[in-house]
Amino acid sequence: MLDKKYLIVKEKNDPAITYFEYDKMHGYDLSPKKNIKIKDAINVNKVVIINPSLMNKVATKKVNLKFERLLKLLNVIFETDDDDAGTAYREGLNEISKLRLEAYTKYRKYMEEEEFSLVMKKLDILEQELKLRLYYLEQNYLNYYENERTEGKSR
Repeated sequence: MLDKKYLIVKEKNDPAITYFEYDKMHGYDLSPKKNIKIKDAINVNKVVIINPSLMNKVATKKVNLKFERLLKLLNVIFETDDDDAGTAYREGLNEISKLRLEAYTKYRKYMEEEEFSLVMKKLDILEQELKLRLYYLEQNYLNYYENERTEGKSR
């Protein structure tokens, strides 16, 4: 299979020839969605963005989309009052830590420091809320079983 590389240039009438050393270029790697079959289209395996402002926008958008999905999951967790609330809270904590680690390892170098710290603060607030709800749930559980033990049969 041939390994072809393309360069998209904004000025269409620019006669200058530009050579890029692709191996030495660092940028934000994007992979397109899979299983898209369009006739008369170019099949792209990977796109590398080297414009810093575009890298920032794309990385910020990806993190914000993942954060929105996490918020939807947490809303579902908060609205349900099941006996398995503790398990759901722990799962929510796992998802928060997973998003925090992914944002730190994948997106931190592409995002502006202010936007990155804002996302981390939002994750901290969600984590504190889940930990607080889990703590109250555990306290209610302990109080309930202590009352059951003291109200047992006496001889």
